[in-house]
Amino acid sequence: MAVNFEIIRPGPKDIVRKDWTVADTLVDPLGTAPLLDGEWIQVDANHRGVRYTADANHVQGGANIGLVPAWPVWAERGRYDVQAIKKIPTLYLNAFEAETLIFDATGLYDGAPLEVADMVYPAGSGVLRRGLQLRTVGLVVGYVTRLYTSPAKLRFIRTLS
Repeated sequence: MAVNFEIIRPGPKDIVRKDWTVADTLVDPLGTAPLLDGEWIQVDANHRGVRYTADANHVQGGANIGLVPAWPVWAERGRYDVQAIKKIPTLYLNAFEAETLIFDATGLYDGAPLEVADMVYPAGSGVLRRGLQLRTVGLVVGYVTRLYTSPAKLRFIRTLS
């Protein structure tokens, strides 16, 4: 199984995690679009972890999508504990450095500010997920610390807490 997201430092024990209740379809490893490690989720009005909220400004492709706080998922697809309790762990508070495969490299450079945005991942799959891209109008959630080209991977530092 591919690792889409890896913490580099300071280490998981120094990061505050939070579990969010999610829909069954998001944790079904055999589903068409389960949540992946490194994908970013937000919280809806019912305090549930979702890809998109019902608010027209923050739905898939909405104009203000990057203005909604989001947190990276920290659970591999198919984990039994996640399936059993229907809760997905996220990295909630404190700064950390990590590497992710779920990002859009367009315009990125070392030190570039990052926001959460919609993107197709894996490429060509047709599955729309939330990942990182160069900030345009959204909340700055981190900064690029290194950009790898082969394989394409983004190292960043998370700053928004």
